[in-house]
Amino acid sequence: MVMIALLSLLLASFTEHIMPHIRMYAMKGAERELRRVAYSTLEVSLAVMAAYGEYDQALYAPTQGWGDPLAIAGISFPEVDSVTVEFVDETGKLPLSSLYGDDILFRAILETLGYDDYTASELVDKLQDWVDDDDLERANGAENDYYWDMPIPYEPPNQPLYSMNELALIGGFNEQFFELDGRPNELFLFMNSLFSPVNDSEVNINTAEATLFSLGEEGMTYEQQPFWEYLAGDDGVRGTGDDRYFQNLGEVPETIRAALPGIRISNRIRWLNLYVTVKSGLNVFELRALISVGGEIPRNQNTAYDRFQREEPVFAVEDASERTSRINSLQYPLVVVEVFENEIAL
Repeated sequence: MVMIALLSLLLASFTEHIMPHIRMYAMKGAERELRRVAYSTLEVSLAVMAAYGEYDQALYAPTQGWGDPLAIAGISFPEVDSVTVEFVDETGKLPLSSLYGDDILFRAILETLGYDDYTASELVDKLQDWVDDDDLERANGAENDYYWDMPIPYEPPNQPLYSMNELALIGGFNEQFFELDGRPNELFLFMNSLFSPVNDSEVNINTAEATLFSLGEEGMTYEQQPFWEYLAGDDGVRGTGDDRYFQNLGEVPETIRAALPGIRISNRIRWLNLYVTVKSGLNVFELRALISVGGEIPRNQNTAYDRFQREEPVFAVEDASERTSRINSLQYPLVVVEVFENEIAL
């Protein structure tokens, strides 16, 4: 009896210690399966989009027919609970670069968000100092000395923002646009819905929000309302399956095409973020891919290692000029510029 009791205690102790390892390996196996489904979904989505783009000679909006690529391809994944695909057209946002050097527009937007004149001026100056190529500090701006005094010192890259999340590194923005734990707040999400660091020129009228056209001095004009109501479809809500789109840019009223001074209006997608979410039980895997429809590489995707004054490459690759040359020589209808797994850059 003593031996049986002793063996029982040993077995209980062994089970207690081994169960966390079993759960860990089970979770890793589940993650591998979710990851496989996510990348398969990405490939299917790209194939469906490429087919529509080839047939129509362009991608205009998800309501063109490719908004639900898995259903169109007739593919399902019964081994997981759910797979969702979402698209965010970066071309449907204003170029973030339009704020570089345009103090008036940026200050007007910040004041619309409720910031007082001093705070708005501080944010404007600090952003301009972050991206300009000189070391001259504006009245409310910040250059090297300011960031060297941070707990972890760094320097402004003096280049366009690589990502909207980079705002967390800029003085003032880290307090106004982020919570204490670093999570983006509602003001950041609003700015992120309006501006894109990837888009560098045109705004796709087929996916743009009407809010963009109320940022100027005149705001939304009465004549523009019917246009946006038409694009929203029968349900009157943008971003749903019944949204309309224009294949012929000439059908867009002149009042809309001239509503954003200095910004050209287009009707095609150039840059697109594709989001895949796979769920199985309590396990979730998220994939985000930035897609270049025309095959170009966004101008803000700087491959130089001195962006944040690094002394040496973090990892070794070919010379940047040779790499860029090779990328530009490839001819694909759709190019995956970058991929994120659970928002971890690969």
